[in-house]
Amino acid sequence: MRTAGRRAQSLGAALGACLACACAGPAAVPQTAAVATDLRFAPLVPDEADRAARDLAVASLGRHADAADAALSRIVSFDDQQEDDGEPRTGLEPVGRDLANAAQQPGRAYLSASESLLERGDVEPALRERISRHVAADPLARADASVRDAWVTEFARLFNAISQPLGTSFVFTVMLPVRLGMSLANYAIDLYREDPLPLQRRQALAQWKDFLARYPDAPESQEVALEAARAEARWQRMQSSRALDAAQRAESDGRPQEAVALAERALRIAPGDREALRVRDRAAAQVKEQREAAARSTGFALPAGVDLAPEGTRPLVLALLDPQGDIASAAIAVPRESPIHDEARYALAIAYARAGQEAEADAVLEQVAAGGGTMARHAEATLADPVQSPWRHFVEARSRDRLATARFVFFGRLKLPEWTPDGVAKWILGATAIPSTVATFPFRVIQLPWTPPPPSARGTALQANRYLALHPNGVHAEEARAWLEDYESARGNHVAALRVAETREPQRRDLEPLREEAAQQTLEVARKEERVDLRAALLDGVVQRFPETKAGGEAREMLRKEIADTTPQRIALSRRFLVENPDVAGVRGLGLDPALLDGSNANGELHPDGVALVGGRRIEVSFVAASGDDSDPPEKRTAEVSEEQLARVVARLEETSFRNSLIDSDDPVVPNAERDVAFERARLGLADRVDPRPEARADYQYKGMRERYGLVRAREPWLPFDLVVQGSLADLSLGAFPRWREPKPPPDANLYQ
Repeated sequence: MRTAGRRAQSLGAALGACLACACAGPAAVPQTAAVATDLRFAPLVPDEADRAARDLAVASLGRHADAADAALSRIVSFDDQQEDDGEPRTGLEPVGRDLANAAQQPGRAYLSASESLLERGDVEPALRERISRHVAADPLARADASVRDAWVTEFARLFNAISQPLGTSFVFTVMLPVRLGMSLANYAIDLYREDPLPLQRRQALAQWKDFLARYPDAPESQEVALEAARAEARWQRMQSSRALDAAQRAESDGRPQEAVALAERALRIAPGDREALRVRDRAAAQVKEQREAAARSTGFALPAGVDLAPEGTRPLVLALLDPQGDIASAAIAVPRESPIHDEARYALAIAYARAGQEAEADAVLEQVAAGGGTMARHAEATLADPVQSPWRHFVEARSRDRLATARFVFFGRLKLPEWTPDGVAKWILGATAIPSTVATFPFRVIQLPWTPPPPSARGTALQANRYLALHPNGVHAEEARAWLEDYESARGNHVAALRVAETREPQRRDLEPLREEAAQQTLEVARKEERVDLRAALLDGVVQRFPETKAGGEAREMLRKEIADTTPQRIALSRRFLVENPDVAGVRGLGLDPALLDGSNANGELHPDGVALVGGRRIEVSFVAASGDDSDPPEKRTAEVSEEQLARVVARLEETSFRNSLIDSDDPVVPNAERDVAFERARLGLADRVDPRPEARADYQYKGMRERYGLVRAREPWLPFDLVVQGSLADLSLGAFPRWREPKPPPDANLYQ
């Protein structure tokens, strides 16, 4: 009877889906919510199958194998009798066998029993999926899959390196040897650059270790241990090589402390490595020199026989300690032969910076840094610090951005080579892109005015904002504001552009278009905000700041509607979701009138918005408006249900969601803490105790699969390759070729990097 009921529900769902697509005329709107609130269910009377299932559970949990087998035999006999009488089988036998297997056959014996169970044809989809996932989670099976993916990846790269030049040389066959040779050379370079232990084989190593830890006495353990030992040796060599390469890069980049740490790491993995020893010793010597230099620069000692208070010392100290002191005059008065001349020059730079004489301050700091005296290191640090010298770094960053733009205009996507033998070789092999770059030069010039700022311009904007924060009335303040306004406008941040434009002196007079754009941008942000309180605050901000704009009027209407329609929560179930999941809409769930989902407007029809749990024990049902048009605002009715029915609705909804997620990977259970809290309160009978805090509001929507993915969901093709059609006038290539698909990296790939 259970199977027959499910088939009937599936047929009803399919029929409802077909009818929902039919053209509809004017609709009859029900006067009530059409939710059955007085449902009564007769108590279930257990039959022989139910009693046998109970005995099987007791025997399995108590590890009584004979009793479990006897109970399972009773279930099989009952199903056979049902089948002889023309009734469907209960479907309890596969579940019972899985329970007995789990209790009586621990370890890998349960895996073998599960594989045998999967060969049956009467295993329920949810149970089949759960058992399949357990079997696939076996460490040895996962390791085999990773090794297989590694072989497929290696084959796919070689296959694609050959198929692409062959397929694109049908028109100009004279270019076939050149293209094929270049493609194979690129493949050889990529193969040379490949890690000794690629990602998939690193995953296999981890799974082999897990298998040996779980099943040390398994028959396969000896062979697995040998494979793991070989992979571990390659892994250690790779780790040592990575650490040594990183140490050499750190040494060449002037980071000796980091080079020492990386070289020591390489030595821990491979003790006695000569190159690592040389790198460590050279870097350690540089670190020692740096520390000695730092110690010399931090100490101050007057030469023997020198006065403890050289000429100019007292006036300079008093000027530095006095907030109103004339530091510049006191610093200039210190003679050049004085032992505190460097300190005086540094103090002079401070005085110039406070007076807004930025160019003079930078010039003095550059002189002090070049002098090599006691304050040279401090002057260098000040000039190199983007916080203390923001304008200098802004100019440098702006120059880099302009250079990057010019490089793109002249050279397109053509990049400079990596200055390594294989990098230079790969760049030379890619020289066929040069004709294309030259041919597309006019297009890049034409597109230049509409090209968005490069990503590096964010750092330039940061330096401009730092400068304005430190020197709002500085010499370069207006130039920084003009650049910031252009930058924010170019990247579409009209709110920030308006904020900068309003602070410019003199202020622009044509700010109305910019205000319209800023208001519209803020309105779009408010529309996307999910929290009601934040959305209302954003709308109110648009109304208050841009009342004269078109977006301000729209925000005012949205805010009024928001206030009128606000409910303590809104957990919505769309019409499509209810059609696809009739258990939720049926008598065991919401108890909706079936006529609401039959596709006929004559007897009332559910709006695409569907049903919503709006707080407390209230359920809001949205009907198609009297016009019969789904795009019109719905007619809403509200019903209040009992605590028992609300708990039943929540339980049915969650059970259906988890079951769907188990069967279909495209229908996952999306985590939402507020929704889960609302469901738990409903189950405990606390739904009437509404939590008024905005952050406690539950907003969530259950959508049907068609609403998520359209009429047809994308599926994985069964062919292992894609047919690619490719052509280019720049390198005279035209044709079609198969491209073998490489296996997708697993979600935990980052753990094996």
